[in-house]
Amino acid sequence: MKRWGLCVGAAICMAATTTSIAHAEPIEAVTVHLEGAKQPLPAVLAKRMTAAVQTAADKLYIGVDTEVVQAGEATYHKVTTDIIDRILYGYTVESLTITPGTTSELAVRLRPYGQTIQTVDVAVEYGNLTPTAQQLVAQDVAFVEPRIEQILLGAPLDSLDWASAVTSQLVRNELEGALPEFIPQVDITPGTHTKVRVYLIPQGAVVRHSSTEIASNTLPSSIFFATKRYYDNYLVGFEGVPVAFIARHEGDILSQVQQGLNNSRASERFGISMMPSLQLGTDLLLKIQVDSSRYIVRGEAYLDMGSEAEHNVGFKLFTGVKQGRGDWYLETNFFPDSYKWSFYPSYAYHITPDTTIAYQYNLSDKYSRAWLRQDIGERWHVRAQRDFGINHNEFGLAYDLNNYLTLEYVVTEDNKWLRLIGYI
Repeated sequence: MKRWGLCVGAAICMAATTTSIAHAEPIEAVTVHLEGAKQPLPAVLAKRMTAAVQTAADKLYIGVDTEVVQAGEATYHKVTTDIIDRILYGYTVESLTITPGTTSELAVRLRPYGQTIQTVDVAVEYGNLTPTAQQLVAQDVAFVEPRIEQILLGAPLDSLDWASAVTSQLVRNELEGALPEFIPQVDITPGTHTKVRVYLIPQGAVVRHSSTEIASNTLPSSIFFATKRYYDNYLVGFEGVPVAFIARHEGDILSQVQQGLNNSRASERFGISMMPSLQLGTDLLLKIQVDSSRYIVRGEAYLDMGSEAEHNVGFKLFTGVKQGRGDWYLETNFFPDSYKWSFYPSYAYHITPDTTIAYQYNLSDKYSRAWLRQDIGERWHVRAQRDFGINHNEFGLAYDLNNYLTLEYVVTEDNKWLRLIGYI
């Protein structure tokens, strides 16, 4: 503050000693041009340096008559040089030219004194993030190293007192836009070979637990146990990562998972499609819907609780082929309590992905069956069934507890019960 007071005081003194000079137009604006004497100024620092010199020049020149500046050119030259030398640590003024006018020009050539930064070693510290998460984060911070080099290379070591603040603030500002889920901290170790460390600290809710679910309407989910285990291990790599970061990179993650699924033997040989989706949250869930475009092979078992029907326990096997929206298949039923078998040649048509209508024929007892199933959301289902030969109606409201168990409330004309269905 004392330095600025002396400089401004000097300007006032010069103005007072030239009151006898004829009145001229006052200076309304000053345009500042900075350049390096031996090498270009670091681009980002040059903007900050120009802004600092511009502020000083505005205070020193604006409002002063041009003839006053012309008459006291040597004094103004000395005062301006002294101010610039004081505010731009690490640089000294090699030459300075003042061109008075309503819009004055101030051209300054600067050269660094002492040692300058020759190399910059930039490293991003990811903390406890796994290599999987680091790979995604690295995509967002790839610009950091060249940006810091652009700021610091060629800068005088003596300028790092203020150049470090510029660098830290710039990195923080840019990472807030490119990587808003982390708080960056910048540490600079000065020297001709300067070291810069950028520490990334997660903020907000982070992934605490992760898991994979595999579901299929045409194939047993159990045969994809190895796939589930592989992606369970893959998802562990995102534990500790902010949920918002996962949400922003959801497309990248799913694209990577989809590529791996597409390259599997099952997809190539048997026409199996595997569609992944993410359920975001502190409990991260990867859902993989597996279906064959050609074959149907799946099984299920059920247990009726509170039913007075003949068979309260049963196993079902579905085998067949897919044809467009239609499914041709054989439903084989086995009832262990009586060792009875029944067979239903069947055709099901998917009106929409959520609505299915089917016709079946019971070869053992010689009657027809028709049913309609409507999915409601991801876990709820409604079923209506009519057995024509025995005049039996059945309605069910089901809820998927997970990909392997479903609980259904079944209602008939004279009974109601709970059915637990397990998928094999």
